Amino acid sequence: MKGYLSGGHVSLDASKAGRLLEKGFGSVHSGRLWLSLSEACYLLERGSIKVLEGGRELSAGELMTRLRLPEYLVYRDLRERGYVVRSGFKYGADFRVYERGAYRREHSKYLVKAVDEGFKVSVTELAGAVRLAHGVRKKLLLGVCDHDGSVNYYLVERLTL
Repeated sequence: MKGYLSGGHVSLDASKAGRLLEKGFGSVHSGRLWLSLSEACYLLERGSIKVLEGGRELSAGELMTRLRLPEYLVYRDLRERGYVVRSGFKYGADFRVYERGAYRREHSKYLVKAVDEGFKVSVTELAGAVRLAHGVRKKLLLGVCDHDGSVNYYLVERLTL
């Protein structure tokens, strides 16, 4: 299946991409399935799609250079664990994550922010992110990518005494 890179997304013919949509990839607009770069890179790595730009086929490595590496590593890790991962930008996070089997039946349970090991964040910024997650009834996870590419998750919660 061929996808075309355009403006930070990859689009495919939606009539041929129903299986991807069922598995929680992308969203349909105007007869096209639009994938985020993380989704497209993940599918390209697995050989499920080909990505073209200006008539030239891109490798997964070429597409990955257009992403934030921690974002892609967290996305890939969550997908490999069987979760459906959707954009979380509306909530100020990188992703919304659905429990296995819950996509389209329940709301997402987690907001995930992907960061590099050693990242710096102010207490005010972190408290705001936790407050936002709590306000939309989700838990905030930090997906921390270390120097060898492995991902560790940290739950950040509000504690009231």
